[in-house]
Amino acid sequence: MASLLPRTCLIGVLLFSLSLFSHANQSPSYDALFSQNADNAQLQTLAQHLNSGETAQGNFTQYRYLKVLKKPLVSHGQFLFQNQQGLAWLQTRPFASGLVLTQGALIQIDSDGNRQVSQAQNNQQANALAQMMPTLMNGLLQGEIAPLASQFSLFLLQEGQQWQLGLVPLDPLIKQAMPKLVLQGEQQLQQLILLGHNGDRSEIHFEQITNQPLTEQQLNYFSSVTPKPAQ
Repeated sequence: MASLLPRTCLIGVLLFSLSLFSHANQSPSYDALFSQNADNAQLQTLAQHLNSGETAQGNFTQYRYLKVLKKPLVSHGQFLFQNQQGLAWLQTRPFASGLVLTQGALIQIDSDGNRQVSQAQNNQQANALAQMMPTLMNGLLQGEIAPLASQFSLFLLQEGQQWQLGLVPLDPLIKQAMPKLVLQGEQQLQQLILLGHNGDRSEIHFEQITNQPLTEQQLNYFSSVTPKPAQ
């Protein structure tokens, strides 16, 4: 088993490669959202929009706002989710890399396809995040919103077909890593925003989300063993 990943890599895995924050410029305000507590009827309606089945995949564009740069860092890739396997976050540009969370194991994949594995229970904060991730992903991609209330304070704003769901972690260890999350969309999830301390933020825009079953090659990303090249 590989040694435990450095803290920055570890948090990156658990936050879907959101990275650690630096100060962002002109971070939008979500005060109105986080003043509106969500009720059960609203959550049930939202769950119907988010339900995409046991499997989901799609493309993403990620914007990371850093204090030292005038423009955000931009990356592109694909995510894969299977409720029995976990989440694979596969960046394709500006360079190839992969971060996978499956059954408490953290897998980092480099540009050559080599894998480094660590166990979440070896780090208290990582273990707390790993326990939370299945509930969060089921909420994001399967419409299982109600169980999120056991791990987050929930807030909801709706204007016509558009909605925003705010989440504040209840676990202090998780809250240190990601104080607030904002999900927004219409018929399906379109954007995930992670709000850090002091106005920091990272934004992920989702496109072409489908519940198409994962191929055998895609399922290989959840393996801790580097696949052998085809003969």
